[in-house]
Amino acid sequence: MNAGLENAQDVFLDKINLICKKFGLNSIMAQLYAILYFSEKPLSLNDMVDRLKISKGSASINIRALERYGAVRSVWVKGSRKDYYEAEKDIEKVIMERVRNMAKSRLSEVDNMISASSDVLKTVGGGEGLNDGSVRLFRERLDRLRDIYDRAKSLFDVFNAMICESGSKETKESLPAAEAGLKDADSLELKSV
Repeated sequence: MNAGLENAQDVFLDKINLICKKFGLNSIMAQLYAILYFSEKPLSLNDMVDRLKISKGSASINIRALERYGAVRSVWVKGSRKDYYEAEKDIEKVIMERVRNMAKSRLSEVDNMISASSDVLKTVGGGEGLNDGSVRLFRERLDRLRDIYDRAKSLFDVFNAMICESGSKETKESLPAAEAGLKDADSLELKSV
């Protein structure tokens, strides 16, 4: 590889690493995708390990995750028994799909937290030093969190509808419901809970 090109790639990889750290993302995964994205030809796992100076185990785990996300795919190279990979070149698709999956996962976690807390709250009586005011306050604050969650879910549904294939059944069904949930978005006040 040309020394100047390798230097440019190293700068890019270094910057990707910094960005990933700031967002709490997996930098190895981003670097693997980046070297495949900029490569003229498919690369083997050994090629990537040598280029990034990482362990083969780390490269293998992270390349499998990238495959699951649809960011890279395994390709056959004539005359070789090694596994080769190439990046999905539609980087916008890769980024939007990853953002969508992360948001969906986080929203699910928040929904589970609120639901579990609500379920336990239903079993709480006036005993154990709790007065009705404390229970009512907790319930009101959970309801407020549920409202914020519902609005965030509506925003996600609009976002999701925008990145799904236009004309799909999912898009046509989710967009009106999401828009209806956003009608009062301007009135959302994030008060202390």
